[in-house]
Amino acid sequence: MIEPSLAIPFARARRSYERGRALRATPWAALLGIFASLSMVLGTRTEAALLIAAAIAVFSWFSLWRGLSLGQAVLPGVLAGVIPFVCAFAARSAGHLCTGTSCVSICIPACSAGGVIAGLLIARSSRTIASSRDRRLYIVGAGLCSTLVGALGCSCVGYSGVLGLALGTMVATVPAALRAARRPSTQ
Repeated sequence: MIEPSLAIPFARARRSYERGRALRATPWAALLGIFASLSMVLGTRTEAALLIAAAIAVFSWFSLWRGLSLGQAVLPGVLAGVIPFVCAFAARSAGHLCTGTSCVSICIPACSAGGVIAGLLIARSSRTIASSRDRRLYIVGAGLCSTLVGALGCSCVGYSGVLGLALGTMVATVPAALRAARRPSTQ
């Protein structure tokens, strides 16, 4: 229990501490707007890019402000999300795959494969987190961040591309999160 004479200075110190954490997270979250700008230049609809960029900014700001394993998950999640982001635009520029009598778009398979690769990278990087609870939080945070960054590219083929990306990411991250839940914490 805090002594009554120290309660006010303690509350001021706590507010100042939280304000500093929020200010430290703000430029990093804003920096992720680069992906939205790049995706609009490469052909993503402006409305979709701005909506997804807002979600990335809010989630990354909250995660960085919160810190701990959720804050640690932002950078690996963004870096993993670059893979489906690039895969989607590479597939889009390649056009269609034609075999015999039919042609198919390779965008959705590229988004799904990019999501699986991103999920595998997240699962691999989660091994550095000691606590199983923190590892699960890290996997969820990095997976969401990766999916949002990748969605900027995969939204060029509509909801099906984003759904393929999300399912691909989940295929790789859910088993890692379940393993973390079964494993006893090392802390």
